[in-house]
Amino acid sequence: MSHIAFIGECMIELSGSKPDAIFGAAQLGFAGDTLNAATYMARTSRLLADENAQNTNDVSANTASYITALGTDPYSNAMLHAWQQDGIGTDLVRQIDGALPGLYAIQTDAHGERSFSYWRAHAAAKQMLSDGHDDRIRTAFAQLDGIYFSGITLAILSESDRTKMINLVADFADQGGKVYFDTNHRLRLWSDSKTAIASYDAIAPLCHTVLPTFDDDAALFGDASPTDTAKRWLAAGASEVIVKSGGDPTFYATQTGDTGSITPPVITDIVDTTSAGDSFNGAFLGAKSRGKTTPQAIVIAQQVAGRVIGRHGALVDISELILA
Repeated sequence: MSHIAFIGECMIELSGSKPDAIFGAAQLGFAGDTLNAATYMARTSRLLADENAQNTNDVSANTASYITALGTDPYSNAMLHAWQQDGIGTDLVRQIDGALPGLYAIQTDAHGERSFSYWRAHAAAKQMLSDGHDDRIRTAFAQLDGIYFSGITLAILSESDRTKMINLVADFADQGGKVYFDTNHRLRLWSDSKTAIASYDAIAPLCHTVLPTFDDDAALFGDASPTDTAKRWLAAGASEVIVKSGGDPTFYATQTGDTGSITPPVITDIVDTTSAGDSFNGAFLGAKSRGKTTPQAIVIAQQVAGRVIGRHGALVDISELILA
């Protein structure tokens, strides 16, 4: 069983209860791409830990930890408590007096597609590597099997802290740690595409597994197909690439020449596509941590993502799933 630390930002989530509604009743929660992935890794790993287990809610053996920065306010403390209850390690979460988590609001249309509005310019997570905290993280990396982060993780950091992050990842990879990365490119978070591409190029040769979404990479790099996306990442140095394409087949390829395409189950009752890719990534890593092959892990990840998009919100209950 492997232990992976997920690095990034968790924000307060405000989601409307009715499609296309702006004001009115709303739910208050929390989410963030890497936190979502960590949650679904922890939950999937527990489901697979013992298929004959009586209690799939046992969180005694953490497979996922989270690295971020929060404040000391009630919302930050509530987040920490919830993560701990979900079996996510929080020893490397930095809490900063006077800082606050970011906030985002989701508007979802009648087809389950969503749009976002963000208030994150001064979010605590931007300081996760500041004031020497990167040295503490570097030391902790020695106890980990893998680290996971995304393009959003890189984008929210200052230029100097982004360099720290890339150096931390390089040192971890040099010591034999496995690096997992999702482009999850968000144009508005970057000063320009050239800066984003340079950061991704620096990360690529350090990666064991890259888990991009085809639409994101196609928009940034001009890829014509998921196969092209995989070939580009492999050429840049990644060992394995898993390309997600929504309801279309998931394509995978490795440096050793293994390739394949797996069609996800048809989901007819799509409610909310928030966290579809994040849940896939987390479930994939949870399945791999339990010894599943890449094709087996993709099937499980598709099952989990299918459940998630049929429910409201980024973090949904998957405890009743019977995983393939």
